[in-house]
Amino acid sequence: MKLKYITCSDPREDLQIADVISFLKISPMIEIGVQAAPGTMGWLRPRNIWFDVLMYYVKTNKNPLNVAVHVNYQWCDDMCSGKIPGEIQNWMRLRNISDNKPSIRRWQLNIGDRTERFDANAIAKLIRTHPENEFIFPYNDGVKDKIDALYKTGAKFSLLYDSSYGYGISPDKWNGPVYPDIPMGYAGGLSPENVADNLNKISKIVPKNYTTWIDAEGRLMKPGTREFDLGRARAYVQNALAWQDKQNKR
Repeated sequence: MKLKYITCSDPREDLQIADVISFLKISPMIEIGVQAAPGTMGWLRPRNIWFDVLMYYVKTNKNPLNVAVHVNYQWCDDMCSGKIPGEIQNWMRLRNISDNKPSIRRWQLNIGDRTERFDANAIAKLIRTHPENEFIFPYNDGVKDKIDALYKTGAKFSLLYDSSYGYGISPDKWNGPVYPDIPMGYAGGLSPENVADNLNKISKIVPKNYTTWIDAEGRLMKPGTREFDLGRARAYVQNALAWQDKQNKR
């Protein structure tokens, strides 16, 4: 099994941008996933301002850096009906100076019980209209019917398996790839302390040469808070990289 991304989700505007850029430069496999919704990332909101400055440094860096946007609430509903909110349109237009590729290549639409609109055909059209971008959807029992409908359109997308519905609980058993031609990543209770053990478990239920990614969030926070802890994120990344290095040497 090969890791393509080691994702650290929900860094926020209390972090120094220089520290975030330094963190991203540790490895080309590191990705941050910034949570976006109108209430937090709307025009002139603190996180909106912070993110715009962050993206300036990302797009002008001499080497590509991995930033994903995880779209929630009203913005997710809009995109699931085929409409792209203005702020997201602006971010989609950003391109790296180094390679002229999109500065943000991965967009995760966090569908769930509160998703009021899900038009599979409209989403498929949106995906086909933006071929340089990767669109990711969470996968669990609560949304599998929606994902099946999207899959039947023939659109190419990715899945993030998270049986805990975003509550940060590791499953008793990880799920193998749902569709043979749809990439799938893994989330749910991953931490610096358990990432290697869970990677061992995941590697046993995917094809031998499968390329995937992992995504941690809640257990990267300072205990009892929603404050992103760069120290814990570094430890999580380093332990995942060490696991991958061992696999490469086998």
